[in-house]
Amino acid sequence: MQIESPTTRSNKGRLGLGGFTLIELLVVIAIIALLIGILLPALSGARRSARTLKCQVNMRQMGTAAKSYGFDFRDAIPALNWKKGRYTTPYADLQNAPNDRVAVGHHAVSILRDATGVQTIPANRIGNWFSNLWFTHITYLDYLSGNPEEPVAACPEDAQQVERAETLIADFPVHLLHRKFESSYETSIVTYSADSSRSAVSPIDQHDASWGVFHRSLNFVVHRRFTQVRYTSGKAYMFDTYDRHFASVPDTLYFEPDSKQPILFFDGSVSVRATKDANPGFQPLDPSNPEPSMIKKVARGTESFPGYYRWTRGGLEGIDFGGSEANTGQP
Repeated sequence: MQIESPTTRSNKGRLGLGGFTLIELLVVIAIIALLIGILLPALSGARRSARTLKCQVNMRQMGTAAKSYGFDFRDAIPALNWKKGRYTTPYADLQNAPNDRVAVGHHAVSILRDATGVQTIPANRIGNWFSNLWFTHITYLDYLSGNPEEPVAACPEDAQQVERAETLIADFPVHLLHRKFESSYETSIVTYSADSSRSAVSPIDQHDASWGVFHRSLNFVVHRRFTQVRYTSGKAYMFDTYDRHFASVPDTLYFEPDSKQPILFFDGSVSVRATKDANPGFQPLDPSNPEPSMIKKVARGTESFPGYYRWTRGGLEGIDFGGSEANTGQP
């Protein structure tokens, strides 16, 4: 008769996996699953916070580069600001623009040709290209890294633009090459447009139009200076067209209720602000009207929203955050 040793008896019912019983192993698995469930949202939140911080760093770099440009050019705010009959260029096909709308596009194409070495970027690639809005930063590329593959113009949450920025110049069709240099951030319209009508110059306007439609006269470009900004810590200089960091619904535009995002101010600071905390703005073509510019999310939609810091009352001399709307001498 074989007699079991104490060691043999104590190993009965065990799996041979380091001495764990099946029940013990299941308990460990359950604990691990619970910890993963607890930690994953925290890790996701940490990654989101890191991307928001990176976005703020990007914008701060853009602000510093723009101010450095201003120091070297008599305090000029950098802009795509060629005007009809008031610029020179060695590119024959970029000469003699018939109006400001075409001239600013030629300005952008000229910079992109110089930066990329691709001389075949077409002069008239898009008939009504609003190059100022998302391409102003190309005017001070040399004050960033000087690298035409400039990464700071793309928000980390803007996956499409990050991919474009990382794609080699040689891999773009020439007629789409400009998209590589597009920014996630739009620059304040009043850095190149008049605050209100003056003689032959009319400001850009968007009242009662959809968010991507701008009414630009044939003569709208003005040259602005940083010294014209009255409220540097309260006037938005650069911001994202979309709320990419905090919105629960994709493609939430900056002016929608509960939208918030990092904003670059003219004093070089960057902070996360809720749009609802901003002043509602005004109508550049009707500056004495107390009502703001109202813009639509959907082209044929009936719901409109105030334009907020895209249409600051008083323009460059106005204020968006930190005080009530200023009367800056508008009629």
